[in-house]
Amino acid sequence: MPKFSSIYFNVDFLNNKFKLKASYKYNSFFQEKISRQFKKGLYKVFLEEIERQNKDGHNEKYNFIREFSRYDLGDYPVFYFQRKHGIIMMTKDWARTPELFLSDDLKFKYLINEPCFFEFELLGHVFGIATSKHWEIAFDNYIKKTSEAKKENFKSFKLVKNFNDVDLTLSILNG
Repeated sequence: MPKFSSIYFNVDFLNNKFKLKASYKYNSFFQEKISRQFKKGLYKVFLEEIERQNKDGHNEKYNFIREFSRYDLGDYPVFYFQRKHGIIMMTKDWARTPELFLSDDLKFKYLINEPCFFEFELLGHVFGIATSKHWEIAFDNYIKKTSEAKKENFKSFKLVKNFNDVDLTLSILNG
């Protein structure tokens, strides 16, 4: 895939160029709108991978994810973890066809699994999402455990509210 185009930007992988289109805006309304679309997309990917890998995507405990990702009902968190260092380990195959690793033995050690949260790495970005409708109950414990697991490789995390909260260009790689 040498090039990618969307309604908001063009990416030329061969020449390492990323160009925003006129439809991309920095105002808060647009940022919140595209952020919501992005969050729903991450939850939908998780749901589809749970079904593909574990045949468990139709479990009723994931109904809230279906309602959110498909019908825009509710609002659930996406955490974005900011790296300390500009190095990302991945194979070329993984860059071409990204996958979510649901099994703990395949994941990086800094990705934790908690009963109400799931973390994954996608093209060099690390995200956390809620896997329970009642995620607030386990939030403090999750933040404590994930901060400890990531203290050597990540400087902080953000609760994604605006699309620009996610460093899509991986500026950390620039030095």
